[in-house]
Amino acid sequence: MKLTKLFILLFPLLSFALGVNAQQSEGEDAAVASIASNELILVGGATGQTGRLVVQLLREQGYRVRGLTRDKESAIKQFGTEIEWVEADVRNPDTLQPAFDGVNKFISAIGASNRDPENGPEQVNYIGVKNLVDAAKSNRVKRFVLMSSRSVERAVNDLNQAPNDPLIWRFKGEEYLRNSGLVYSVVRASGLRNSLGGENGVLLSQTDESGLRYVTRADVAAVMVECLANPDARGKTFKVFNVLADDPESWRDDFAELQTD
Repeated sequence: MKLTKLFILLFPLLSFALGVNAQQSEGEDAAVASIASNELILVGGATGQTGRLVVQLLREQGYRVRGLTRDKESAIKQFGTEIEWVEADVRNPDTLQPAFDGVNKFISAIGASNRDPENGPEQVNYIGVKNLVDAAKSNRVKRFVLMSSRSVERAVNDLNQAPNDPLIWRFKGEEYLRNSGLVYSVVRASGLRNSLGGENGVLLSQTDESGLRYVTRADVAAVMVECLANPDARGKTFKVFNVLADDPESWRDDFAELQTD
């Protein structure tokens, strides 16, 4: 009987406390969504296989999104008008200034073409990245996230043996960003796959890795979007691979373990 009375007395207090916690949680979620909705994210390579996944995630998280494309009309026909499209060419710095107007943060998923010399590794992965970095600096962009390649590490290590390796241009693009003074993250992907994301874990690594490693484009996109807001991702270069994990989302807490460049 005494326990029953005690429960009756305490139940309203417990309900009140739980209600407060729920309201606080909802308030925190609303605050995060509000911050995201006020930020404009520019995506380079937004029509590419990885870039379009970045755009999708950004929209799901409530960000305002602007897609960078060399053919605005074609982008609208293919992907619609759910985001803002701006026409620019990373090889031409004069076209980039208007594209960065009002932009808070930037994700680059651009990549060179092996079939078109005018869009080759030097023109896109180095000169293009250099132009993007300069435009981001002049527009005071708060965060720059660059997708690169795990193979850059091999190219740098073999520099004396293969001085003309096209991956060297990716490394030079990385270096220009690292020395720019911008707040950045460099995400080196390897063995990109078009499978669904979030089904396996993601390893964030800064050690030498041998053998074949793979990662889904969707997971790379998720890592890059996370880099926009995660303070532990700042000033770091790292590789991403898929691994088996009990919790496929646990990688989000692993940025703090990475060393700053």
